Amino acid sequence: MNAWTRVAAVGVAALLAAPAARAQAQQGGASPLATVTVESGTPGARIPRDFLGFSLEVSTLGQGIGAFAGDNPRAGEPAEQIVYALGHPGSPNTAYFRFMRNLGAGMLRLGGNSQDNSCWDRGHAPHPDGCQAELGPDDLRLFSQAARESGWRLIVGINLKQNSPAWALGEVADGIARVIPREQVFAIEPGNEPDLFIRTPYRAAGYSPENLVQDFLGYVRAFASSPAAGRYALVGPATCCGWRNPRDLATFVDGVGRHNLRWITVHNYSATTCNGRTVSIAQLLSPELMDRFNDEARPLAAVARERDLPIAMAETNSASCGGMPGVSNAFAAALWGVDYAFSIAEDGYVNLDFHFSYRPEGGSSYNPVDSYGRQGAAGRWTYRNVAQPLYYAMYLFAQHASGQRLLPARVESGMNVRAYAVSRCAGCAVKVFVLNKDTSAAGQVRVHLDRAMGSGSLLLLQAPTLGSLAPEVRYGGQQFTSGGVIAAPVTVVVRPDERGDYTFTLPNAAIALLTVERRGR
Repeated sequence: MNAWTRVAAVGVAALLAAPAARAQAQQGGASPLATVTVESGTPGARIPRDFLGFSLEVSTLGQGIGAFAGDNPRAGEPAEQIVYALGHPGSPNTAYFRFMRNLGAGMLRLGGNSQDNSCWDRGHAPHPDGCQAELGPDDLRLFSQAARESGWRLIVGINLKQNSPAWALGEVADGIARVIPREQVFAIEPGNEPDLFIRTPYRAAGYSPENLVQDFLGYVRAFASSPAAGRYALVGPATCCGWRNPRDLATFVDGVGRHNLRWITVHNYSATTCNGRTVSIAQLLSPELMDRFNDEARPLAAVARERDLPIAMAETNSASCGGMPGVSNAFAAALWGVDYAFSIAEDGYVNLDFHFSYRPEGGSSYNPVDSYGRQGAAGRWTYRNVAQPLYYAMYLFAQHASGQRLLPARVESGMNVRAYAVSRCAGCAVKVFVLNKDTSAAGQVRVHLDRAMGSGSLLLLQAPTLGSLAPEVRYGGQQFTSGGVIAAPVTVVVRPDERGDYTFTLPNAAIALLTVERRGR
């Protein structure tokens, strides 16, 4: 019996034993792992339907990465390589578009470090030595196909490091406007993480938020002078680090002018593996990590709210510099991801884009979907996609939280358990998410609603351990295929007891979704 078979057997047995355990708890024979109280009659802010999205590099070459290491194929077979999620121009990874479409409406941000290291019209770039890759119409066609087949809109990042408004205008007017249908482009984003530009030869050591304002306004004026480019909205400043604070963010927004911005965009990584640092599962799931993030994120949202602008977490993931192997690609990342998504929604952000990146030693550990490809003798590519634990978290959130209104949910527990609740309207069905982020605890969870409701159904996203990798993750007992297809999940009926409470077993390394219908259904 393998690890998953053991945990599945235990999970099913626990679910079937829930009524007996509930009776024992009611008699005082057991204390629940957690009690969750939901105020179902007071819906709060609505989570946008297109809340979730992906942040992709505009090119892998722009990250300074050449060919990826392949496997060791049998004689006569092409090597399988880690590939760009969208595939190759002329040979798209169409199954990946299904993974996007599974999440409903969404945003595809095309940016990252490669945004400012890649050049349209490289021959006329002011600093051609800074062009690690060249973008052309075929790349834009691939972006457009992804938008068309997924139904998502695009945030297209353009090079600000070169700091040439007239040159950048060529990409927008002669490239984006001609190749990508207007309705697919949500906004243009000049520059990626300009607070790190001083690490490059292209800005002076004293480069400041005030300097960024002037650079950004140069692009604003250049685009406004062109009928083709002037029709696009802009987002920014895409800051990540030294300038990701309320003072510097306000300096940028007030200097650029709110009428020139459709969204404020910022970046965040919960932890880092840069410079050889490591992140453990316990650190990623610690309450202190999420509390620290919220303490930093809320003041930024306040800057946006005071200026009547939406704010987006346009690039983010568990740990910068590619994530932590065994953590960012483990089931722990699914728990972190759901907790993080709800935290950002509660903090007042309108969008959350999980980043993909690529490293020469074998990809990144935090990509929500890993894509591999083989190129045949005729030049045709075939692809294999693997949904990672973080993608399962995104899918759970997109299916059951996006478009819903947040409800107050209070957790009583001595363990690391978090809970969130949503509903479409006052009087509608209530969905309660209970996350077991504890490194070892498991047990009974009691959910109390402030009004009488009908039966509930329980869906589990789980794995044998917090360190389990993609092959062992199950969403209601099911898994995604390489083509992005998943069978209908298995759920269990949970009926209210005489007090109106709903009790079920929450295994370790699990997220429970309890959907409670209106009374009479």
